[in-house]
Amino acid sequence: MRILLTNDDGINARGLLTALEALTKAGHEVTACAPDRERSASSHSVTLRKPILVTPTKMPDGSTGYATSGTPGDSARVGIELFREKPFDLVVSGVNNDLNVGFDVNYSGTVAGALEGAANKIPAIAFSVQKLEPYDWNGVGKIAADVVGKFPSYGIPVGVILNVNIPHRLLSEEYVWVVSQTEAAPETLDVAKNPDGTMVVTRQREAVPELLEDNTDVDHLRRGFVTLTPLGPVGTNREVLLRFAKTGRET
Repeated sequence: MRILLTNDDGINARGLLTALEALTKAGHEVTACAPDRERSASSHSVTLRKPILVTPTKMPDGSTGYATSGTPGDSARVGIELFREKPFDLVVSGVNNDLNVGFDVNYSGTVAGALEGAANKIPAIAFSVQKLEPYDWNGVGKIAADVVGKFPSYGIPVGVILNVNIPHRLLSEEYVWVVSQTEAAPETLDVAKNPDGTMVVTRQREAVPELLEDNTDVDHLRRGFVTLTPLGPVGTNREVLLRFAKTGRET
Protein backbone atom coordinates (compact mmCIF):
# COMPACT_ATOMS: atom_id res chain seq x y z
CA MET A 1 0.00 0.00 0.00
CA ARG A 2 0.93 3.63 -0.47
CA ILE A 3 0.87 5.10 3.01
CA LEU A 4 0.98 8.71 4.20
CA LEU A 5 2.61 8.83 7.64
CA THR A 6 1.99 11.76 9.99
CA ASN A 7 1.91 12.49 13.73
CA ASP A 8 1.77 15.24 16.36
CA ASP A 9 5.15 14.60 18.03
CA GLY A 10 7.19 15.92 15.10
CA ILE A 11 8.80 14.40 12.04
CA ASN A 12 11.89 13.27 13.96
CA ALA A 13 9.95 11.59 16.80
CA ARG A 14 10.92 8.03 17.66
CA GLY A 15 7.37 6.76 17.22
CA LEU A 16 7.08 8.06 13.66
CA LEU A 17 10.52 6.68 12.76
CA THR A 18 9.52 3.32 14.26
CA ALA A 19 6.38 3.23 12.11
CA LEU A 20 8.34 4.31 9.03
CA GLU A 21 10.85 1.50 9.46
CA ALA A 22 8.30 -1.20 10.30
CA LEU A 23 5.87 -0.34 7.51
CA THR A 24 8.64 -0.03 4.92
CA LYS A 25 10.04 -3.42 5.95
CA ALA A 26 6.55 -4.86 5.55
CA GLY A 27 6.66 -3.83 1.88
CA HIS A 28 4.62 -0.63 1.97
CA GLU A 29 5.56 2.59 0.18
CA VAL A 30 5.63 5.17 2.96
CA THR A 31 5.85 8.97 2.73
CA ALA A 32 6.15 11.02 5.93
CA CYS A 33 4.56 14.45 6.22
CA ALA A 34 4.45 15.71 9.79
CA PRO A 35 4.93 18.83 11.93
CA ASP A 36 8.47 20.18 12.20
CA ARG A 37 8.16 20.18 16.01
CA GLU A 38 5.96 18.72 18.72
CA ARG A 39 2.31 19.72 18.37
CA SER A 40 0.73 17.42 20.99
CA ALA A 41 -2.82 18.11 22.20
CA SER A 42 -3.44 20.42 19.25
CA SER A 43 -6.66 18.55 18.45
CA HIS A 44 -7.99 19.17 14.93
CA SER A 45 -6.80 22.75 14.70
CA VAL A 46 -5.68 24.02 11.30
CA THR A 47 -3.63 26.97 10.10
CA LEU A 48 -5.59 29.85 8.58
CA ARG A 49 -4.57 33.36 7.52
CA LYS A 50 -0.89 32.50 7.14
CA PRO A 51 1.14 30.20 4.89
CA ILE A 52 2.39 26.77 5.93
CA LEU A 53 6.09 26.21 5.29
CA VAL A 54 6.86 22.74 3.92
CA THR A 55 10.49 21.59 4.05
CA PRO A 56 11.70 18.44 2.24
CA THR A 57 13.55 16.35 4.81
CA LYS A 58 15.81 13.34 4.39
CA MET A 59 14.53 10.46 6.51
CA PRO A 60 16.79 7.78 8.09
CA ASP A 61 15.86 5.26 5.39
CA GLY A 62 16.90 7.68 2.62
CA SER A 63 13.36 8.58 1.59
CA THR A 64 12.15 12.17 1.36
CA GLY A 65 9.79 13.31 4.07
CA TYR A 66 8.09 16.67 4.46
CA ALA A 67 8.25 18.77 7.64
CA THR A 68 5.51 21.38 7.94
CA SER A 69 5.16 24.44 10.13
CA GLY A 70 1.53 23.49 10.66
CA THR A 71 -0.56 21.25 12.88
CA PRO A 72 -1.12 17.50 12.51
CA GLY A 73 -4.33 18.26 10.61
CA ASP A 74 -2.42 20.62 8.32
CA SER A 75 0.33 18.05 7.80
CA ALA A 76 -2.03 15.27 6.79
CA ARG A 77 -3.88 17.55 4.39
CA VAL A 78 -0.65 18.91 2.89
CA GLY A 79 0.62 15.37 2.34
CA ILE A 80 -2.62 14.37 0.66
CA GLU A 81 -2.52 17.43 -1.63
CA LEU A 82 1.15 17.04 -2.55
CA PHE A 83 0.41 13.58 -3.91
CA ARG A 84 -3.16 14.11 -5.13
CA GLU A 85 -2.27 12.74 -8.59
CA LYS A 86 -1.03 9.49 -7.02
CA PRO A 87 -3.41 9.01 -4.07
CA PHE A 88 -2.53 7.22 -0.87
CA ASP A 89 -4.26 3.98 0.10
CA LEU A 90 -3.95 4.67 3.83
CA VAL A 91 -3.10 7.44 6.28
CA VAL A 92 -1.22 6.34 9.41
CA SER A 93 -0.84 8.79 12.30
CA GLY A 94 1.69 8.03 15.07
CA VAL A 95 3.06 6.13 16.79
CA ASN A 96 2.23 8.70 19.47
CA ASN A 97 4.35 8.98 22.58
CA ASP A 98 1.35 8.65 24.92
CA LEU A 99 -2.07 7.00 24.95
CA ASN A 100 -5.03 8.52 23.13
CA VAL A 101 -7.98 6.93 24.88
CA GLY A 102 -11.34 7.85 26.34
CA PHE A 103 -12.40 11.48 26.19
CA ASP A 104 -8.80 12.50 25.40
CA VAL A 105 -9.28 11.58 21.73
CA ASN A 106 -10.94 14.99 21.47
CA TYR A 107 -7.63 16.69 22.35
CA SER A 108 -5.43 14.42 20.27
CA GLY A 109 -3.41 15.71 17.33
CA THR A 110 -2.63 12.09 16.48
CA VAL A 111 -6.31 11.24 16.11
CA ALA A 112 -6.84 14.49 14.18
CA GLY A 113 -4.18 13.51 11.64
CA ALA A 114 -6.05 10.28 10.96
CA LEU A 115 -9.43 12.04 10.85
CA GLU A 116 -8.07 14.44 8.22
CA GLY A 117 -7.34 11.40 6.08
CA ALA A 118 -10.85 10.05 6.66
CA ALA A 119 -12.33 13.46 5.78
CA ASN A 120 -10.59 13.11 2.42
CA LYS A 121 -12.08 9.62 1.97
CA ILE A 122 -8.81 7.81 2.69
CA PRO A 123 -8.80 4.94 5.21
CA ALA A 124 -6.84 5.92 8.30
CA ILE A 125 -5.33 4.54 11.51
CA ALA A 126 -4.05 6.35 14.61
CA PHE A 127 -1.43 4.54 16.72
CA SER A 128 -0.45 5.43 20.29
CA VAL A 129 1.62 3.75 22.99
CA GLN A 130 1.55 4.11 26.78
CA LYS A 131 4.07 6.73 27.96
CA LEU A 132 6.33 4.69 30.21
CA GLU A 133 10.02 4.05 29.60
CA PRO A 134 11.68 1.98 28.36
CA TYR A 135 9.56 1.17 25.31
CA ASP A 136 9.92 -2.01 23.32
CA TRP A 137 9.98 -0.02 20.08
CA ASN A 138 10.65 -3.12 18.02
CA GLY A 139 7.50 -4.70 19.43
CA VAL A 140 5.51 -1.52 18.82
CA GLY A 141 6.63 -1.50 15.19
CA LYS A 142 5.57 -5.12 14.73
CA ILE A 143 2.11 -4.41 16.12
CA ALA A 144 1.71 -1.38 13.84
CA ALA A 145 2.74 -3.39 10.76
CA ASP A 146 0.45 -6.25 11.77
CA VAL A 147 -2.60 -4.01 12.22
CA VAL A 148 -1.90 -2.23 8.92
CA GLY A 149 -1.64 -5.62 7.18
CA LYS A 150 -4.97 -6.75 8.61
CA PHE A 151 -6.71 -3.41 8.16
CA PRO A 152 -8.27 -4.09 4.72
CA SER A 153 -9.99 -7.19 6.13
CA TYR A 154 -11.71 -5.18 8.87
CA GLY A 155 -14.11 -3.56 6.41
CA ILE A 156 -14.15 -0.19 8.18
CA PRO A 157 -16.36 2.26 6.26
CA VAL A 158 -15.09 5.43 4.64
CA GLY A 159 -15.02 8.32 7.10
CA VAL A 160 -14.30 6.13 10.13
CA ILE A 161 -10.77 5.77 11.53
CA LEU A 162 -9.25 3.01 13.63
CA ASN A 163 -7.76 4.23 16.91
CA VAL A 164 -5.13 1.77 18.18
CA ASN A 165 -3.57 1.98 21.66
CA ILE A 166 -0.68 -0.19 22.84
CA PRO A 167 0.01 -0.80 26.55
CA HIS A 168 3.50 -0.46 27.98
CA ARG A 169 3.37 -4.03 29.26
CA LEU A 170 1.75 -6.36 26.75
CA LEU A 171 0.07 -9.20 28.65
CA SER A 172 -1.82 -10.70 25.71
CA GLU A 173 -1.26 -11.12 21.98
CA GLU A 174 -4.97 -10.46 21.46
CA TYR A 175 -6.34 -7.24 20.03
CA VAL A 176 -9.57 -6.16 21.71
CA TRP A 177 -12.28 -4.23 19.86
CA VAL A 178 -13.70 -1.91 22.45
CA VAL A 179 -15.53 1.39 22.99
CA SER A 180 -13.82 4.53 24.25
CA GLN A 181 -14.34 5.53 27.84
CA THR A 182 -16.79 8.43 27.68
CA GLU A 183 -16.00 10.26 30.92
CA ALA A 184 -13.13 12.69 30.99
CA ALA A 185 -10.09 11.58 32.98
CA PRO A 186 -9.88 13.18 36.44
CA GLU A 187 -7.34 15.94 36.69
CA THR A 188 -6.42 18.80 38.98
CA LEU A 189 -5.55 22.41 38.24
CA ASP A 190 -2.70 23.83 40.30
CA VAL A 191 -3.06 27.61 40.58
CA ALA A 192 -0.14 29.83 41.54
CA LYS A 193 -1.11 33.48 42.13
CA ASN A 194 1.32 36.28 41.35
CA PRO A 195 1.45 39.61 43.23
CA ASP A 196 0.21 41.47 40.16
CA GLY A 197 -2.99 39.42 40.11
CA THR A 198 -2.04 37.14 37.23
CA MET A 199 -2.19 33.39 37.78
CA VAL A 200 -0.21 30.43 36.44
CA VAL A 201 -2.43 27.38 36.02
CA THR A 202 -0.94 23.90 35.51
CA ARG A 203 -3.02 20.84 34.60
CA GLN A 204 -2.03 17.64 36.41
CA ARG A 205 -3.19 14.16 35.49
CA GLU A 206 -2.21 10.49 35.56
CA ALA A 207 -0.10 8.94 32.79
CA VAL A 208 -2.92 6.40 32.35
CA PRO A 209 -6.45 7.72 32.93
CA GLU A 210 -8.12 6.51 36.09
CA LEU A 211 -10.51 3.63 35.47
CA LEU A 212 -14.04 5.03 35.50
CA GLU A 213 -15.90 2.63 33.22
CA ASP A 214 -15.57 -1.15 32.81
CA ASN A 215 -15.06 -2.81 29.43
CA THR A 216 -13.67 0.30 27.72
CA ASP A 217 -10.34 1.12 26.07
CA VAL A 218 -8.91 2.32 29.40
CA ASP A 219 -10.06 -0.85 31.17
CA HIS A 220 -8.51 -3.22 28.62
CA LEU A 221 -5.26 -1.25 28.34
CA ARG A 222 -4.82 -1.55 32.09
CA ARG A 223 -5.19 -5.31 31.61
CA GLY A 224 -2.42 -5.37 29.00
CA PHE A 225 -4.41 -5.63 25.78
CA VAL A 226 -3.93 -3.72 22.53
CA THR A 227 -7.21 -1.88 21.97
CA LEU A 228 -8.89 -1.11 18.66
CA THR A 229 -11.66 1.49 18.57
CA PRO A 230 -13.44 2.77 15.44
CA LEU A 231 -13.95 6.53 15.64
CA GLY A 232 -15.91 8.93 13.49
CA PRO A 233 -15.78 12.72 13.35
CA VAL A 234 -17.91 14.65 15.80
CA GLY A 235 -21.27 15.15 14.19
CA THR A 236 -25.03 15.09 14.61
CA ASN A 237 -26.58 13.56 17.71
CA ARG A 238 -29.26 11.48 16.02
CA GLU A 239 -31.15 10.69 19.23
CA VAL A 240 -31.91 14.37 19.77
CA LEU A 241 -32.47 15.08 16.08
CA LEU A 242 -35.10 12.36 15.77
CA ARG A 243 -37.24 14.14 18.35
CA PHE A 244 -37.64 17.04 15.93
CA ALA A 245 -37.28 15.19 12.62
CA LYS A 246 -40.94 15.45 11.59
CA THR A 247 -41.05 19.23 11.49
CA GLY A 248 -37.39 20.11 11.28
CA ARG A 249 -37.98 22.83 13.87
CA GLU A 250 -38.59 23.14 17.58
CA THR A 251 -42.10 22.24 18.73
